[in-house]
Amino acid sequence: MVDTSFTWQTLLNPFLSTDTSSEVRGHVSGRSTDILEIVTGSQSAIILTGAPRIGKTALIRYLQIQPHDAWSWRKEERFVPIYEPFALDQLYFMQIDLTQLGNARSRQEMHALFIKACIQALTRIYTLEIAVEGEDFKGLRTLLRQIERKFSGTRCFLMLDSIERLNQSEHIFAELQQHERRTPQERGLAILNHCGVIRTMVDLIDEFNYFGVIFAMTSLPRPKSVDQFTHISADLARFTTSTLQCFTWNDTNAFLAQQPEDFGSTWAQAFYKLGGKAIFTTDEQNWLRELAGTHPYLLQQCCFHTFHFKREYAQINATWLPLPASNQKQLMEHVNQRITTFLSSLWKRLQEALEKALPKTRQLFQEFVSFLASCDTTSEIHPETWDRLGPELRYIFSSEGIIRNEPFQPKYTPGLILRSYLIQRMEETTTPPQRGFWLTINRPGYQAVRLSLSELEYRLIKTLLLHTHNCSEEELMRNAWGKLIERATFTQRMHHLRKKLKEYSNDTQLIVNHYGGQYSLEHIDWLHLE
Repeated sequence: MVDTSFTWQTLLNPFLSTDTSSEVRGHVSGRSTDILEIVTGSQSAIILTGAPRIGKTALIRYLQIQPHDAWSWRKEERFVPIYEPFALDQLYFMQIDLTQLGNARSRQEMHALFIKACIQALTRIYTLEIAVEGEDFKGLRTLLRQIERKFSGTRCFLMLDSIERLNQSEHIFAELQQHERRTPQERGLAILNHCGVIRTMVDLIDEFNYFGVIFAMTSLPRPKSVDQFTHISADLARFTTSTLQCFTWNDTNAFLAQQPEDFGSTWAQAFYKLGGKAIFTTDEQNWLRELAGTHPYLLQQCCFHTFHFKREYAQINATWLPLPASNQKQLMEHVNQRITTFLSSLWKRLQEALEKALPKTRQLFQEFVSFLASCDTTSEIHPETWDRLGPELRYIFSSEGIIRNEPFQPKYTPGLILRSYLIQRMEETTTPPQRGFWLTINRPGYQAVRLSLSELEYRLIKTLLLHTHNCSEEELMRNAWGKLIERATFTQRMHHLRKKLKEYSNDTQLIVNHYGGQYSLEHIDWLHLE
């Protein structure tokens, strides 16, 4: 009997956030490989870097789940075999809130505030009968000695995230104002170094074997790892750099295959009472992996919106059903609209990294994007193809979260969303203006706009001009590509063309998508192809 006391729309979307403080806490992070490297490694001083939206903050929040909670990352399947040898129930991660340091008026006060924050973080985790003797450096060392004696075998990491926020405090340090060319993050590091925080952390790491520090920072778009940091102090040089990349293939599959129980018993019971079974079918999991590839942000967005669509569909049909193929196209357009800023930012970072790279690297990038155009699905990259990319391009791809690069592990092409976007942008930047693919939009009452088109865009618009009121997907495919192609690829390209024309026509929708895979062209009197 299905419980009708509440509806599908009242069921929370479990992919809403990776924040562990949210009401629905997922039990599959997609980061088991990265966590395993931290847990089993011998490093106590780590700089964790990664591109924007790659999941650094989400990982830090995930790590902070305590072993005494009803569920923690230690219970993920990958960690069960190593639980006892590495004493995971005695391993703690604590984030230091750097925002309170922003009120400091001197380097001494900032250092004192940091020490106080460290003591507060440790006392929240470790229960001691002996009171803390002061909130200064001496008191912190005394506390750490007490922890070492009472909690034999323990291990703990203090984690510092969003260091760039300290940039606003630079005005109080006159001697640092000369470093105007530094990024906000580098200036934040300079402030921590200047007030003695990094020196303190290194001293504590040397004194206490169980103590560690993790700095989480956004990586710079660079072609080499040696270009990531400048103005590095001797203390910071003690830290080992670890780059957070996209998910592994296995972690991606585990993330997509999550069952209701992976979101907690309360959520699972509500899901089952409404008549739900598996969250995503096997076919839906394969489709989502094809769309998003292994990029954490794209996966989260695709899962979130797919669940939303399925929930709406279940509300109409009073049961949880697979998403119809006709809705998948609409879902793709919906996702694409939500991730536009992310894709644009990623492209800008790629261009910045390539500008600093060797000319040969830029050429290899163009060749690789051409290679992606021939890939219909996410596929394994042959080792020889990967090796030919060269060290600079391999580093750019891995550090920007496009392709994960691990020794002895297969490499996979990006998902359809990212693959299609790279192909489109490359076509726009490499098509010579003299080829003559142009469109003039002459809207009454506005100045005429002339924009460059790729050859593919030119063919699509030309086909629509021949069939202005009723043009099928098959007709567009045959005239633009010369053959029938994957529908997902076609939908992606049409979405970007519609968006492009809309931007240049004052938000007027010129290409209209109709039910049944039909397209029409509006305001044809405004358009002139060259």
